[in-house]
Amino acid sequence: MRNTQVLTTLSKEIMSTASIFMEHYNFRAAFRMFAKRYCAMHSENFFLSKFATEKVRHLMGIYFLRSHLAHRNSREESGPTLAGALSFAERAGIAGRARIATLVRLLQLGGYLRKVTNADDRRYTHYEVTPKAIEKAKGVYRNLLIPISLLTDNPTSLSDLYKNDILLESIVDYAYRCILEFKYISIFVPEIEKILEISGGYEVMLFITLEFNYNQPHALRKGAFNYGRASRELNIPRIQIHRIIRKLQESNLIYTYSSVIELSDRYTNKIHLFAALHMAAVWNGIIFKNI
Repeated sequence: MRNTQVLTTLSKEIMSTASIFMEHYNFRAAFRMFAKRYCAMHSENFFLSKFATEKVRHLMGIYFLRSHLAHRNSREESGPTLAGALSFAERAGIAGRARIATLVRLLQLGGYLRKVTNADDRRYTHYEVTPKAIEKAKGVYRNLLIPISLLTDNPTSLSDLYKNDILLESIVDYAYRCILEFKYISIFVPEIEKILEISGGYEVMLFITLEFNYNQPHALRKGAFNYGRASRELNIPRIQIHRIIRKLQESNLIYTYSSVIELSDRYTNKIHLFAALHMAAVWNGIIFKNI
């Protein structure tokens, strides 16, 4: 019932594209590439992965990028502000005003945002996304476009990303409209929504999938799980990984026997679907940019 309530125009587009991706003969290769790149990207950036969940990183990143690019193109747009970020977070279903205010301060400390005073009215200030943040965003989408290229017939999109900001604007604007319409793509996979709310949850799920379905000579659903190696490769504390594993077990997505983990069919299906939705949201921002 929950899914049928949100099948409006944009959600239908994303679900349709995700289904096409999953049926593609190259999907397993694309998923493997996506998962490896996503995990590596966040393990190498402490700031990205430790101060916010995947959902918060994604949604608030879209807000700041979209507001900044819109303000740059039209001075009628106010640009990113703390009040705007708080309002957007509430609309997107992200709880906690203090949480968002802290994230904004951390983005400033990390060199991703800077405060700008209006030259005509010094009482008014807004935030500006820095060139460092724009390059970081392009790096994130580059890591999505590379596996997407295995599923599509448009190899030019990757080079177009670095020509100027037009392609970035299209991707971000589409994502922004999706958030306003149905909040977040995890709404289509309610079975793993709670896991995605935990810091490192998405990365651990991708890592487990690689370990048991891709890194073995034959696809396995059961085997020993090395918590220490997972912690080192993902740069996530072992105690946090144990917490995520317990949540997966409570959701009946995996079964644990001491250090042995067994994946349910639902587990693989849901993580494949979420990754396909993740890629579909980016690809649709490109193919629907002129609509």
